[in-house]
Amino acid sequence: MNPSAWIQRNLGANTPVSLRLFGLIALLLVALALVFPAAVARAFVAGWIVAISAGMGASILVHTHRLTRGRWGDAARPALEGLAATVPFVAILGLVVILVQPLVWPWADGSGLAEKPDVAALYLNPLFFGVRAIVILAGWSVIAILAAGFGPQGRLASGFSIAFYAISVHFASIDWIMSLEPHWSSTTFGAMFAITQLSLALGLLVVTDAGRSPGPRDDFAKLLLVTVLGLVYMQFMQYLVQWSGNLPEKVAYYVLRSEFPWQAVAILGALLAASAFAILSRTKLRRDAAYTKIAADCALAFVALFVFFEFAPPFRDVASTLFCLVAILGAIGLMLVLTVGALAARSPVDRRAKQEAPR
Repeated sequence: MNPSAWIQRNLGANTPVSLRLFGLIALLLVALALVFPAAVARAFVAGWIVAISAGMGASILVHTHRLTRGRWGDAARPALEGLAATVPFVAILGLVVILVQPLVWPWADGSGLAEKPDVAALYLNPLFFGVRAIVILAGWSVIAILAAGFGPQGRLASGFSIAFYAISVHFASIDWIMSLEPHWSSTTFGAMFAITQLSLALGLLVVTDAGRSPGPRDDFAKLLLVTVLGLVYMQFMQYLVQWSGNLPEKVAYYVLRSEFPWQAVAILGALLAASAFAILSRTKLRRDAAYTKIAADCALAFVALFVFFEFAPPFRDVASTLFCLVAILGAIGLMLVLTVGALAARSPVDRRAKQEAPR
């Protein structure tokens, strides 16, 4: 059977539109993977990191709420639990990440560690990378399952969940992003990765107005403001310390990102962060759903560019750069659709409960 006949048979007029669209996208991805295998693998990893980060950010917010309480967690519980529930499924795709190591990370074949074979090679090797990924993803899946409402819901479980996350997120940031440039290191990168995950989750909650009322909306806007400011502050301090230190392996990270188009990406990211700050720092605007959605759009775009700025420059080819950007934006769009779906699925239940409640 020739390709055109197969497409007509399996994706013809009698096939649902959504299934046809999915099939065409799958065929396109397969074709791109055959032509640009390395670029597609790198884009997959970039999108995967964003997807699992959004779910983990929501999971940690749920566990934080269980420890601290507050109206914000109750108001957004459907969206938070919905995002958290995606983590185990996204974690399964981590097996693909383990398999495509040679196409993404320069140290996977040993060539990227020629200058430090006695140090970095002990940590950065395919076997231990896979073992660490499995341990991290298994732990994160348990954390997310607990956050989604299954299993123990007490403060002790939340405390252990946050403790495991605080340790594991550092290893995840080193393995998945920082090791793309194996001779560069930053002691703040793990914290920035954790803040990025929280920012993604909060941005999705604010842009979908998960709070649904001025009080919780204001709470989420404040939390989003804190994460955006934290990410900007830590990135600037990292630059200040490393650039002024003038060590070759540290400065090389910024020299690479001083080239086009990364200068433009950095400037645009700074403008988006400033726009989000200008809105979220005003009490009156924080309580207005229209303004907070604009701020959340700016914050999500800023976080997307931040991940793009950290992940894509080492590849140095146009295909990888474009594919990574598309994958990052696509992952955020997918998580946004899932957040809207979680809110829509829970809304009829909430309305029915209110109607059946005794008056």
